[in-house]
Amino acid sequence: MIKKLIRKSWIILLSGIFFIIACDKVNFFSRPYVAIVNGSKIYLDEYQIKLAQKKSMLSKELLLNHDNHAKRIEEEVLESIITEKIMYLRAQELNLTVSSGELEKRVNEIRNEYGTGFSNIFIQEKLSFEQWIEALKTEMLFEKLIAVDVNARINVSEGEAEDYFAEHRDKYKAEPKVRVAQIVVRDSAAARLALQRLNAGADFFSVAREESIGPEARRGGDLGFITRRIMPDPLDETIFNLRLNEISPIVQSPYGFHIFKILEIKPAKVNNFTESKEEVIAHIRANKEEVAFSTWLETLKAKAVIKKEYSVLRNKLK
Repeated sequence: MIKKLIRKSWIILLSGIFFIIACDKVNFFSRPYVAIVNGSKIYLDEYQIKLAQKKSMLSKELLLNHDNHAKRIEEEVLESIITEKIMYLRAQELNLTVSSGELEKRVNEIRNEYGTGFSNIFIQEKLSFEQWIEALKTEMLFEKLIAVDVNARINVSEGEAEDYFAEHRDKYKAEPKVRVAQIVVRDSAAARLALQRLNAGADFFSVAREESIGPEARRGGDLGFITRRIMPDPLDETIFNLRLNEISPIVQSPYGFHIFKILEIKPAKVNNFTESKEEVIAHIRANKEEVAFSTWLETLKAKAVIKKEYSVLRNKLK
């Protein structure tokens, strides 16, 4: 989770990563460019692609009726491309690359995570598969760059973690948890039959394995431990009002008709430092990484030699 939050924070700072970085592999004499960063050109067509992607996310009315807003968007897009170029050149300076094996592994991880919805990624982002692959490769390169050039220098001592925990002890309360099993079926008639069997003394796990359509049915309906607000209402309300070993009435949701049984209850408590140590260190590290990233990026920008071609920018849509 922490890794995902860190990753999200720097992607937001870059104002979106789905852009193909120019590598200057094609440099026709007549190909106009909008900026030069440390001797590397950002071409007009690349800028127009990114600008079109950004504008497609905004309403036409906003862009047509607010000139200042449209100009601000154009400047923000150029700045984001310049930032990406600076980072890309830094990665080149450190000889960082993404191998085909690393890329294939990440693609397979994402494909497995999304399952049948994998192809929807390209539709939502309005990208071809090839564009998405290039964007993913760039994202992975930047992750590697930040890991090497920023995060590797960050340390969190145990004493630092203890001091933080002492000042923020209330943040590390363990919420009440219940271990719950469920039987979920598609229609109310099947739910009533299942509840009748349970009321007649049938074993909950056996009925779940035989009747439930949920993926946890093979485990006798065991969902494991959950906290409040994990399940949608009214399921959440029903579960957390049950006593140990109590079987619920039938509860309807968009997923079907549910019957629950509470298998175990863990009350709320305040964790000690040993129990919270890993989470505390991860939290401090995440904060340090975010601050360090901002400082590192500003330093790179300050050192960069940037020249914007305003004459080309003024005529970009002609």
